[in-house]
Amino acid sequence: MGTEAVRVAVIGAGRMGRVHVSALSGSRNAEPVAVVDPVAEAREQAAAGGLAAYASLEELLSAGGFDAVLVAAPSDLHLSLVRELAAARVPMLCEKPCGMSADEARAAARAAEETGTLLQIGYWRRFVPELVSLRERIARGDLGEIALVASHQWDRFPPSPEFRAHSGGIAVDMAVHELDQVRWLLGQEIESVVAMAAGRSEPGHAPSDPDAAVALARLSGGTTANITLGRRFGQADSCWIEVFGSEAYERCTFMWAADSERAFLAGLTAQADAFAEAVRGGSLAGAAPEDAVAALSAAERIAEALEQAEESELAGRSA
Repeated sequence: MGTEAVRVAVIGAGRMGRVHVSALSGSRNAEPVAVVDPVAEAREQAAAGGLAAYASLEELLSAGGFDAVLVAAPSDLHLSLVRELAAARVPMLCEKPCGMSADEARAAARAAEETGTLLQIGYWRRFVPELVSLRERIARGDLGEIALVASHQWDRFPPSPEFRAHSGGIAVDMAVHELDQVRWLLGQEIESVVAMAAGRSEPGHAPSDPDAAVALARLSGGTTANITLGRRFGQADSCWIEVFGSEAYERCTFMWAADSERAFLAGLTAQADAFAEAVRGGSLAGAAPEDAVAALSAAERIAEALEQAEESELAGRSA
């Protein structure tokens, strides 16, 4: 393929799809060339921005003119899209979580492996410079033995009912980022987890989809991880992590307040650069399919714990 920019088609022109198009536009190694979305208005906006626009993946595959695909469609469409792209042997970067369950992520991984197709998972935080540096210091032992990590993700506003209907709940939608981040930072696996809702959610929400939740996980190396998630925050969407070591403590506010959007876009652009290098034949620097399986496996346990906590609370009220 040489050193020309990798031509990427984006499937899904919702909020994440549009952000990915912006990130690809700033990439050194990749460029957006097309968008796939069933909504006519979304296609019109993409065409106005100079991109080819298609109503379906079938139309895109027939038209050609691209080298790889970025899947930014709703999570419940991930598996079917990955299977179709793998069958066509199209390299792909699939947004997290790559399915609604660990079983779906495993099926996606099998589809890619059986056809020899590149499948990278969109855990963009692995490309945030502050987190890369923190991971290196942890690996060197600069912070000593890590007793506790506290990982936080809080959104300014809750998602729309339409989004929630396809998201899989707060664990699948949000917690997977924290779970992957903790595994990647520490090189430890998640062995056990407990969770409960934080505060009260709007009426009608499923027990596994509260507006805020807290999870406590035991990791394979003995570290404890405290994960907090929220959808109503007093400032812009924010993410930060605290690491408590025997030798030092670090707080990394890598996505915070007014700087949130810039940090988010920069991480996605760095991820796109790495994906393009992998498409060209380089090594996979981002998250692999097995990372999607691991994150979703733990997320399922969080969802189950949230449901059990709700059942226990209801039983206590009726006693």
